[in-house]
Amino acid sequence: MFDEAILRHAPWSISKANLVDLCAKQFRFKYVEKKKETVKSTSSRIGVALHTLQEEELKSPGQHLTDIADKLAVEGAFTTEERREILTRIPAIVDFATRIRKFKADNGVTPENEFIEYKLAMSTTFSKTHFFDNTGLLRGVLDHGMVTRDNVMIVLDHKSGRKKKIEEHSTQFFAYMLMVMANFPIDAVQCGINYIGTDKVDWFPKTNGDSGVWTRSDVSKLRLWLSHYLNKSARKLTEIESGTVTPSTGWQCEYCGYVDSCEVGSAEVKKRRDRRDGGSPNL
Repeated sequence: MFDEAILRHAPWSISKANLVDLCAKQFRFKYVEKKKETVKSTSSRIGVALHTLQEEELKSPGQHLTDIADKLAVEGAFTTEERREILTRIPAIVDFATRIRKFKADNGVTPENEFIEYKLAMSTTFSKTHFFDNTGLLRGVLDHGMVTRDNVMIVLDHKSGRKKKIEEHSTQFFAYMLMVMANFPIDAVQCGINYIGTDKVDWFPKTNGDSGVWTRSDVSKLRLWLSHYLNKSARKLTEIESGTVTPSTGWQCEYCGYVDSCEVGSAEVKKRRDRRDGGSPNL
């Protein structure tokens, strides 16, 4: 079902699979040469800090999140603007945690059925495997999972960036639903996104556009999708392995942790910054 090139580079995550098409050179740096990233974008740094604060508030409500934010700012050498951005999100983080506590009480979610920053993985036979099993096929980390009294797993992903149409997150949710069904004896799953700073969750619809949970039967139909989704990268992976790597330039260069090692990417970042600053780059 899965191409040999896909199996050679397993285990996969959705972000790893997306990177093959986004930029082959960045993929080679990260997953073939296993180089350490040297650059972190502002949005990435802020996103990691906000995830940490959300996790802390969910695990232990009532903490002094401002103190934790200040500590993160010092450790990460954040700018004043970055620190301010984080502090403005704290009220929304607390509000979300408050709403989650009510949801858990209303839906019978017990402490042993709540999973925060939970690692899970799946084998090529769509069964449970260990997260660090290098023979596994797919793995990921749940931002937040809860099993209700009706045996439905609620999967929530925390995002700090701009809001997108929920359908743009289909590949991520398809993958998580497959892994959740492989790892838990649940009857159904419902996915959603908590955009940190907003007051409601965006729920992922069924394939026909209707709201509602995805049953085991619904999710099992995604197995064929996963094989097609991963296998489409097989040809490019073979090129990457041979060293035939051409970097792809665009917005992704400003978020690449290896841009200092890529002359083409560095030039693209400079061009985009000059354009924003009112410069006159050559076109």
